Amino acid sequence: MSQFAAEAPASRTPWHVWVVGILSFLWNASGAYIIVTAQLGRLAGVSEAEAAYYAAQAPWFVALTDIALFSAIAGALALLIKSRFAVPLFAISLVSIVVTNGYDLIMGTSQMFNNMGTIVTTCLIWVLSVLQLWYAAAMRGRGVLR
Repeated sequence: MSQFAAEAPASRTPWHVWVVGILSFLWNASGAYIIVTAQLGRLAGVSEAEAAYYAAQAPWFVALTDIALFSAIAGALALLIKSRFAVPLFAISLVSIVVTNGYDLIMGTSQMFNNMGTIVTTCLIWVLSVLQLWYAAAMRGRGVLR
């Protein structure tokens, strides 16, 4: 009996990990679909100016944008499987967003402040990216991610 008494009970995954993981996956996957479709010139309802913006992007910029998108998706999946890799994946996404947004602002090509919709969307992307990284780091700190 002492052998079984010494074993710690199996830790359960907190319910919020599933909620955050699923919502993060859906948010990031939908964003990736929109951006990649726009990069390929196949997004319906895009203005000529926005289509020209995507067409003029340098290959390194497109690649870094896609790294931001797909590392966030991978981070959400890592969160769902309780992998410690969620933290660096969300960090890679956030750093990529900072670099691409910063470059766009410095070059004067940013579409962030075109209208209220792009301002809100940009702020939402930033806030959710920071929160995803913070949440994954908190779950790693609590021992939920292995």
